[in-house]
Amino acid sequence: MSAAASIVTDAAQTPSGMAYATLPRQSGGPAPTLLLFAMACADTLTTEPYCRVGRLLHAQGWNVVSLDLPCHGDDRRTGEPTELAGWAARTAAGEDFVAPFLKRVNDVVAHLATRGLADPARIAAAGTSRGGFLAFHAAAANPRIRAVAAFAPVTDLIALNEFAGQEQNPLVKRLALANAAEALAGRAAWITIGNADARVGTDKAVAFAGALEIAALAQKLTPRVTLRVLPTPGHSSVPEWHGEAANWLLNTMKER
Repeated sequence: MSAAASIVTDAAQTPSGMAYATLPRQSGGPAPTLLLFAMACADTLTTEPYCRVGRLLHAQGWNVVSLDLPCHGDDRRTGEPTELAGWAARTAAGEDFVAPFLKRVNDVVAHLATRGLADPARIAAAGTSRGGFLAFHAAAANPRIRAVAAFAPVTDLIALNEFAGQEQNPLVKRLALANAAEALAGRAAWITIGNADARVGTDKAVAFAGALEIAALAQKLTPRVTLRVLPTPGHSSVPEWHGEAANWLLNTMKER
């Protein structure tokens, strides 16, 4: 991974002390806002290709905001495995690592809207792999998040090697994104994944997209799911996908 050294990020926190990072603010009034997730917040905003969709939207006047993912950055605990291994360690101990993250996201969203920084009608989330997983969970927990763009997203933790042996863990099963489909019904979703992604499971991403469609129809809503399965080897987040997703988000956020 190569960092884009020219990108400057700002550290901030909400009145309750929830930390987040942003790209420098572009406009004076409420602006469309992207919540971008991939790893530790500053790394997410500066590392290619994960930051690309954010950089493209930032150039269009968007706020771009990130938070440390669970077990990344300041959410790492002493003596605990880091990153995805940390997620697996927490679920093995019966700890829901998603719920506290969603609380942090909701606090940041409310803070940005209350301060007049974010246009509350134009908030979206995006993420790569594990970040896509949390972007969808964030949207399911916050109706202000109108759209999600996900690149090679984790949709079921069981697909990850780190969760081997936890196939029957009720918590791991509950956190599968298919269980959030009802809450996400009618929300705009863009999912792009390679056709042979064994790391997160192409088949699981396809099944999740189908669950979103079914949930929308069951609620008599128009499905708004774009699924792109492309001939890309392995587990990838291709830079071109980010440009396409940025255009999709720009168009989606024009709709009121």
